[in-house]
Amino acid sequence: MPRVKLIAIPSTFTADEKNLLLRTYKIGMVARACSTFGITDVGVYYDPDPMFESHGLGRFIVKVLKYLNTPPYLRKTAFEIDNSLRYIGVTEPLKTPHHLDKEYRVPYRYAFVIRDEKKMLKVTDGSREYWVRKSKAYKEGERIVVIDTKKLVVVDKHDLPIYFGYDVFYFNRELKYLLKKLQNRNFLIIGTSRYGDDIRDVNIPRREKIAIIFGSPFRGLREILHEEKMMKYFDYYINIVPNQLVKTIRTEEAIFYTLAILRYKGVI
Repeated sequence: MPRVKLIAIPSTFTADEKNLLLRTYKIGMVARACSTFGITDVGVYYDPDPMFESHGLGRFIVKVLKYLNTPPYLRKTAFEIDNSLRYIGVTEPLKTPHHLDKEYRVPYRYAFVIRDEKKMLKVTDGSREYWVRKSKAYKEGERIVVIDTKKLVVVDKHDLPIYFGYDVFYFNRELKYLLKKLQNRNFLIIGTSRYGDDIRDVNIPRREKIAIIFGSPFRGLREILHEEKMMKYFDYYINIVPNQLVKTIRTEEAIFYTLAILRYKGVI
């Protein structure tokens, strides 16, 4: 299986919903999809739209995804009371191994950084404090880390023997710049569109790093990129639901469909 499985969605992902409760619920569906299929990284790219404050929408998506990925035992410590998260209770719990700490008896814990020394961090998991060694897995300025409570060191969640959640980032430039960055990092990049190649006719190889890109509720990838020749950006440009019988497939639906079929085909 790929070590890095990334999906990217636009900052306008929730713009078709005027209600904060529905926006929160939709983001929760993304968190569930990513957790179900072991996605390691979720990117939210800037999708400029004169009708919306796209940066604000995008950062809210990141906030909710980070909150939902954080285990319940750490949330009160890691997040201040935030009125914009008042509907977080409508989302479904992830119930991944890093949330079910009583069922998965492993030495790894999410922890919040209290103090940063030269080579050490003082952290808490919400009930107990630890001094842990920094490692290559630690990125300067990080507030939430994963630690090994036996070896007392920061670990990379993606190197663990079980799935331990995803990372989230906001890319504050347009999609074409994100795609260029992914190309430079040797990702196999898959674009999704109703105008793509029939998935039944496509054989996608396994790679160490895979990125799957989705469009917005208002524009597909062709419109977002202002480009007809999509293979300039993508290694594969696929239609995951050929002969669809609805006018449009919602982005949150497309994420579930795409990840399920790519799992079935052994790609992720």
